[in-house]
Amino acid sequence: MWAYAEGAPDFFLFRLLRGITCFIFLTLIYIAHGKKTNPLLGGFLFFYGLSSCATIWYEHNVIAIITMGLNCVAFLCLIRALLPKVTLRKMSTFLIVSGVIMNLINGYLLYLFLNMIQTMTLSSVHFLFIILNAMFLFLAAFCALLYNHTHSTRASLIFTTFMFLIVFCEVFRAIAYYDFAYGQIAVYATRGLLILAVAFLTRYTFAPKIESEQLNRRIF
Repeated sequence: MWAYAEGAPDFFLFRLLRGITCFIFLTLIYIAHGKKTNPLLGGFLFFYGLSSCATIWYEHNVIAIITMGLNCVAFLCLIRALLPKVTLRKMSTFLIVSGVIMNLINGYLLYLFLNMIQTMTLSSVHFLFIILNAMFLFLAAFCALLYNHTHSTRASLIFTTFMFLIVFCEVFRAIAYYDFAYGQIAVYATRGLLILAVAFLTRYTFAPKIESEQLNRRIF
C-alpha cells in the first residue's frame, strides 16, 4: 500500500491534516452561526473528521472498521438532512430513466471496485463496512441531486457541488490508498478535493435560503 512506499510523503501528517481540516471548518461554522448551526451538517464534519484522524492507524483491523463506521455515520447525517427536502414528483420521465441508468452504471463500477479490493481488506467485517460506506456515499450524492432538482437555487447548487467533491475525494482516497494509479498525485488530489468540498459546505451555510429549502435539522 502507498502508505509504506519508499520516499513517500509523511502519511501520518497527511492523515492527521485531513481530520484537522474538517475540524477547522467546523469551528468556523460554529463561530459564525452559533446555535443556528445545522447539527446534521456539523455532525457530518465532526464524524468525517474523526474518521480521517482514525486513518492514522488504518492498518489495524479494529481501527479500520471504526474508521469506516464513522464515515458511514457522517454520510448518514447528510442523508438525514437531505431526505425530507427531496421529492420525485417534479421529475420528468427522462430524468427518472437517466437517474436509474446512472445508478446502474455506478453500481456496476462499485461492484468492480469492491472485487478489486476484497482481497486487500483486513477482515470480512472491514469489507462489509467499506460496502456500507460506498452505498451511503452514493445515496447521499443521489439525494443531493434530487435536492438541487427540487429547489434549483444557488444554495442547492453549492451543496450539490460540495457533495460531488466529496464523492471524488473518496474515489481518489481509495485510489491513493490501494495504489491503483497516479501515485502521489492521487494523494494530493484527495487533499485538494477535501479542502474544496468543506469550503463549499461552509459557503452553503452562508448562502441565503428560503424556508422550504432549509435542510432538515432534526436528528431523530
